[in-house]
Amino acid sequence: MDNHNGFLDALEEINTLLKMDKQVSMAALEEAAEYFVKVLKPQIPVSKRNKKHMRDSLKVVVKKDVVQVVFEGTGWYWNLVEHGHKKANGRGKVRGRHFVQNTWDKHKDKIADVMADKIIDKMG
Repeated sequence: MDNHNGFLDALEEINTLLKMDKQVSMAALEEAAEYFVKVLKPQIPVSKRNKKHMRDSLKVVVKKDVVQVVFEGTGWYWNLVEHGHKKANGRGKVRGRHFVQNTWDKHKDKIADVMADKIIDKMG
């Protein structure tokens, strides 16, 4: 007699997910990273100086089995703007703007949905 309480079906689904191809997971991560870049760009403060802006250097980098969202060339500067820093003259502090963390907190559920949808599409 078969036990149709749903646990066997759930176990089969879990086993299918565990066997998921690495290329599928990388594609899902890359798509989620591209979405994050899209929603992060409008939140990045624009410099008042006539220089290259952080917004223009934001991109997704894929290396072997790692997907990263990076600020190319200004990798050190975004951290100062995000978290704040001491002023150059040593008097006082520049407050952090927390634009990366606030954007992540606002969109993390949608990013998870983007990855799940990509995986489900590839499995289906």
